[in-house]
Amino acid sequence: MSFLRPLSLFAALVALVGCGTESPEEGPALRRSEAALTGIDLGVSELGVTCDGDVLTVTGAIRNEAPTGVDPSTAGIYAGDPAAGGTLLATVNVPWLVGKERYGFQTVVVVPQGTQRLFVVADHTDFFPEDDEVNNTASVTLASGGGCVVNQTPVALCKSVTVSAGVACAAPVSIDNGSFDVDHFPQALSLSQSPAGPYAVGTTAVTLSVSDGLASNQCSATVTVVDASAPVAGASKNLVLPFTSNAEYRQVTLADCAEPATDNCGGTLDLQQAGRIIRVVSDESEDALSGLRLLACRDIQLSADRKSAQLRAESSILGNGRVYTMTYEVKDASGNATTGTCKVKVPSLQGILSVGLGPVYCQGTACPAGTGGGLLCSLL
Repeated sequence: MSFLRPLSLFAALVALVGCGTESPEEGPALRRSEAALTGIDLGVSELGVTCDGDVLTVTGAIRNEAPTGVDPSTAGIYAGDPAAGGTLLATVNVPWLVGKERYGFQTVVVVPQGTQRLFVVADHTDFFPEDDEVNNTASVTLASGGGCVVNQTPVALCKSVTVSAGVACAAPVSIDNGSFDVDHFPQALSLSQSPAGPYAVGTTAVTLSVSDGLASNQCSATVTVVDASAPVAGASKNLVLPFTSNAEYRQVTLADCAEPATDNCGGTLDLQQAGRIIRVVSDESEDALSGLRLLACRDIQLSADRKSAQLRAESSILGNGRVYTMTYEVKDASGNATTGTCKVKVPSLQGILSVGLGPVYCQGTACPAGTGGGLLCSLL
């Protein structure tokens, strides 16, 4: 079959390029290079079929995949592969298409008995030299006897996933591992999970369902959400102990010293349950002279469970007030830990509250170097 049609301006220019003189060696290679750079690319997409016996309504779209416009063209609808002698059933006249434009079509055809596949070929006469000829053809498989399209069941692919919990102690997770629909028919593939999530800390069995609107499939996997976030330490309460002239002890608990910690999974954490004192540091020496007693040693005594400390409510008669700094650790139920600090102040005899002068005396774990007991106390 031959087709006579006027050349478009672009096609005419392509034809004129080959009219000069050329050497036998360079000519064919040059023409192949030019043909590969035409900027023309037509393709077939969205192919579908509905039927009534052997009468089929074929729907689809011809797309101009190139960024530039292309002249009117003709698409062919075939019973069987045209490359293997398929029968042309109908043609679709495609108008001028601007770059990336889609032209939808709907054509009724009668298929011969025994047709197993229906093909649609863009520019089926090969009028245009295209950059990509592979996407010119699309096909659907018909039921035996030439009936409706045989829908292929989509494939569900799952993977187990482990993630960290978010701020609400949960996480949205997809277990999809590349599920797909071979024939992209009759609808776009939809995916849903049950339960839908977000998922709480722990391991949850999840089922993924995929559907193309006609057939469906499922697969299962597990979602494991772990609590990997440490708590956030609360602010210091900046507790003030009234000065005592006899350097008396005052018990200070973690809850007295600091605000509760907060955790994404545990909420508000009770420091008396979740906290533990690491060390307490004073910014005055253990043997600092103070009040009527003058010298009192062991200014800091930690409880055995590290939930509280006995602190002397004294300050040096020569200083501007004492500051105890309590360093503590708080853990959530998953073992995630953070450290915090809080301060306890004792005013000077003049009522001055110091901001702290750095560590001088320390009791507990990992004390700074040079913060041991005072010289006078070591002699007693």
